[in-house]
Amino acid sequence: MAGKRVRVDVTSQQWDRLRKEVLGQPGLSGEQRRRAARLLVPLPTNGAGVDLFCDGKFVGALG
Repeated sequence: MAGKRVRVDVTSQQWDRLRKEVLGQPGLSGEQRRRAARLLVPLPTNGAGVDLFCDGKFVGALG
């Protein structure tokens, strides 16, 4: 993994979709999760880890 971890603030609607469509799918690999999440929120393309925050609270992470 390259670079530092990046904080991404998401809205409650984005978090609901991420939780259902990306993080709630146990069969997805880490790269598949990143690709799916990239369709919903902007993510760094350098492979840096992402910490997700909603309303100032940590809600999840993508490696």
